[in-house]
Amino acid sequence: MLLAPWRLWALQSDECAWQITLNKFESLGQNTADRDRFFHQDPVDTVQHVFKRLVDSPIELDKKYLGFPYYLKISLSCLGNNSKAMIRKGHLTGLKPVVLVTFHSPVNFYRWKIEQLQIQMEAAPFRNIEPCRAEEVCGMSWYAPMPTKNGSVVMHVDVSSNGLGLHIHKQRFYMNINGFLKMSEGKTLQFTVGNELFNMKPQYFVNAPSRPLWYTAEQSPVLILGGIPNEKSILLSDTSFKDFSFVELNIDSCWVGSFYCPQDTFTATIYDTISMESTLFIRQNQLIYYITGTYSKLQVYSKTGTWTRVLANECIKKLCPVEFHSNGSEYIIALTTGKNEGYVHFGTITDGQVFFEMLPKWRSVCADLKVQNCSIIWGIFQGEERKLLLLVEIVTNKTYLVVSYSLVKDNVCVLYTLPEYVPDGRGLEFLMIQGAESYTNTPSLPKGLHYNPYNNLLFIWGNFILQSYDHENYLYLADFTKESTIKYVTNSFQGDLAIVTETEEIWYLLEGSYRVYKLFPSEGWDTFVNLQRMWHSPLYTSNETLVTIFYENKKLYQLVYLLKGQQGQLVKRLVPVEQILVYLQLNNGYFLEQQGNHLTPTFHNLCPFSLMRLYEVPDPQMYTRQERYRALPPRVLEASGFHNQQSLAVYQGLVYYLLWLHSKYDKPYADPVHDPTWRWWKNKKQDQSYYFYLASNLQSAGGVYIEMDSYEKIYNFKSKNTLPKRIFLDKGTTYKFSIFLTAQTHSQKAQAGTSFLKNKLSVGVLLANPDCIGVTVRQIILTSHNFLFQVVLRDKSVCFDQGISGHHLKRTSMLVKVVGSPGNCFQNTHLGPSMQGNLMVPVLIGCPPGKRLAFDITFTVSYNQNQTNYFDCVKADPEMPCFHFRNIFYPFFLIQDLVTGESGSFQGSYVLKVVGGGRTRDTIKDYTEEEIRRYNDPQDKYFLWLCLENSPCYDTVPDSIFAPEFFFKVLVSNRGVDKSTYCDYQLIFLLHIHGLPFSAKRSLSYFLRSLTLFVEFVTLYLAISFLWPFTMKICNLLHLKINNMITSESYYSYISSSGVFSVPSNDSTKFPTKLNAEMADQGKEKPEET
Repeated sequence: MLLAPWRLWALQSDECAWQITLNKFESLGQNTADRDRFFHQDPVDTVQHVFKRLVDSPIELDKKYLGFPYYLKISLSCLGNNSKAMIRKGHLTGLKPVVLVTFHSPVNFYRWKIEQLQIQMEAAPFRNIEPCRAEEVCGMSWYAPMPTKNGSVVMHVDVSSNGLGLHIHKQRFYMNINGFLKMSEGKTLQFTVGNELFNMKPQYFVNAPSRPLWYTAEQSPVLILGGIPNEKSILLSDTSFKDFSFVELNIDSCWVGSFYCPQDTFTATIYDTISMESTLFIRQNQLIYYITGTYSKLQVYSKTGTWTRVLANECIKKLCPVEFHSNGSEYIIALTTGKNEGYVHFGTITDGQVFFEMLPKWRSVCADLKVQNCSIIWGIFQGEERKLLLLVEIVTNKTYLVVSYSLVKDNVCVLYTLPEYVPDGRGLEFLMIQGAESYTNTPSLPKGLHYNPYNNLLFIWGNFILQSYDHENYLYLADFTKESTIKYVTNSFQGDLAIVTETEEIWYLLEGSYRVYKLFPSEGWDTFVNLQRMWHSPLYTSNETLVTIFYENKKLYQLVYLLKGQQGQLVKRLVPVEQILVYLQLNNGYFLEQQGNHLTPTFHNLCPFSLMRLYEVPDPQMYTRQERYRALPPRVLEASGFHNQQSLAVYQGLVYYLLWLHSKYDKPYADPVHDPTWRWWKNKKQDQSYYFYLASNLQSAGGVYIEMDSYEKIYNFKSKNTLPKRIFLDKGTTYKFSIFLTAQTHSQKAQAGTSFLKNKLSVGVLLANPDCIGVTVRQIILTSHNFLFQVVLRDKSVCFDQGISGHHLKRTSMLVKVVGSPGNCFQNTHLGPSMQGNLMVPVLIGCPPGKRLAFDITFTVSYNQNQTNYFDCVKADPEMPCFHFRNIFYPFFLIQDLVTGESGSFQGSYVLKVVGGGRTRDTIKDYTEEEIRRYNDPQDKYFLWLCLENSPCYDTVPDSIFAPEFFFKVLVSNRGVDKSTYCDYQLIFLLHIHGLPFSAKRSLSYFLRSLTLFVEFVTLYLAISFLWPFTMKICNLLHLKINNMITSESYYSYISSSGVFSVPSNDSTKFPTKLNAEMADQGKEKPEET
């Protein structure tokens, strides 16, 4: 079910906006507004047959090229114009959408690599498949592959213009994988959570109370929202409510009451809903259910595919979300009532596996507080400290406490006792709670807690707001009226907090300041809505109901139900916080002055500066750790420039292979060139001019020209003089930037009697953890009105030990504030006013993602060749060169930065150990800890192979006539020995050693066997040499006798045959042979027998 505001969003900017849908391959070119759901996750073999035709191109035909299941279809939605005509106009004027896909990192960093990965593509023009009388094109769209990546199920897509043709503002879309779908027998997609409904009745939303949208921040691909009165239905979206589905859940809805579960009435309403990376939780009455989706990209597979009731014997009164994951898992808190009042059920979710534990382990919180009757109202989890913060009510005397429970120590500690009554602010913005202040007659009614792990701000909210940075000292924010009671809060975790009350009021708090602004209802809101109605915006009606509010990309959004007559629609719209604050400032900050015969309004300018700019901001990649690839579509040889299915299939395969190279680059042996794309083109780069020549003459195979330079990794992002969304700091790292300010030219009288003196500007920096990070601010006076403030943030090298790249990072933040600017300073942009003077930067301390240790095989071989008589194996493997046993092995390693492209020799200390080995790769086994200690000397910086008795390589038997070989599994680590970095570099690689000697026993055995065989051969030789003449003489005599016998036999046979068959002749027959003469002589000498 599509939401309405495709065209509606364009009202607030220009006349055209990007429109993006998901299409399967077979849907290319179809003119339909329906999108395909992101169900298929694995690559498909639909492009290999196309690549086989590219016989004369730079690609390697023997490689396997796959495609992705979906394309991104990009078009325009224009108000007051024909969208098709505007698309054609954009194409003819050179407009091409630039698509940037960002993959979110997974939760379980023990299984998946943590990285910040992006791929930038350019959408290709494609004609719609429809009847068209025009020669070239009637309808068209742009298409780009929708790539997927192992370990990532949340992706956002930024679409922007290439700077030619129409100017379309950049927009962000969420394209998340939906693991709660299944293919039915009729080959249609169905939800595993329930049945999709297509009739949303107004009574489901009109006058229904709003409810919070709870999910794991930046990790939840599917969002769900309950609260439909008397219906077991939810709203479900995998696009951050750009569109959604209305689903009736297939839960049993069974409730059996008992004496220990206080249940007044039964209702089908789904009260609490929480979305996680692969799991959804709901609460109905006092039962909770969860369901796990099927995500092959996470190796998470649902066992049942249905809802599972958990904690069936418990009475659950509330689910509390944990917005941030930690230690590779997500968490949830279930508050109980009845027999286990005073306990909490703490859930841990890892790869879809759900495990609950009742805490405290030995006795309840009530018992630790030494009270008989208490109730836990709210709970939050601090992942880094492994603590639960609980809001506890002592029922007997209506006292409220903030209690800390340590999961490590299993102890309960009272942090703070709340005041019995709401403090009296007496016109101040805030009030420090010290015990001596005055109070009103309104009792305090705390409802919940909220914690921001980046700035350590803890909020206690109800009919008041208390905030604390250290959980001990609290400030009362007096702008929030005690007549209102907060229902829920939502945080951008970048300095913004939105509040919704029981009466659907919306309040706004800028973290780091003490002002709380009422956005709705307010004069500023009324002014904004009236202007929207004057522009006939369909986003605002007189009859609307708030469903929920949430932050997305630091912007606050509403989900509201609009009722126009009998027709209703659910829309997602932006809450213009800055614009409303500007209107509030204009309404409250002016006075009338008499000028001549009439009064003229004069507005107060409460901002202390007239201009603010950032300078000298570092290039972002080193600190944001954002890896980016660029992949442009292949050039088509068709004159019109339109692509076809074959060229788009080639584009799919090239993008897939580029990401495949990225995934395979993280290997132990370093390539000679530090770039994942080097292997792709290394054998074809010298022929680049030839391929260009073919394309220039329209001779490229398949009608496409693949330009090798269009597929690369980008290392040279340039700063746009804006602070990044977050930064990573390694040990001792600094981050520097400058702020340029131009002061107001005259004093401006502000509210509360304060004034900003001429040319007096000051910049303050608030650090969430001053023990971990430090900052210096230096002011440079350029002119009487212009100032430059140089800010240097540095890590103090004390708050983190050592960790794997991207693991267990410590969250903190830096808030840079121009004094007097929060809520008073705005800059007009093409997207509306933007708040200035308050800059919050989340900081992550630890080993940044994208750093690794690699074995420098190229330099190692070169160095060993110079030091020793190096020679490779008989059967050389270029990917794994051999080293000889007799040579001392000198290894060298590289520290490679996969983000910035830097690669240098590792100069730190490290420990090198053999942790496994085998005669072949298939027989390698890991050694035990005892064996590792026995086989290694941790003080060695090089390897001298010994292979003594009782070692695994001792007495290796060769498989052939060549010397024995052995594969060693080697571990290199700098943990505990290198103090220059937070990174725990751990590298495990295989080392191929040849020329191993035999053991002494086996050598002696082989020697004796060889000697015996040698003696036997010598004896045989001598015997043959001595007897050879006699043997030859005997052989000659035998040969002669045999010849004589054969000749004699032949002669007598001939004579016999001649006497019988021949006629006598007068001539005598002569035999002129020696044999006949000898026979005649023998006949004469022989006496005659009688």
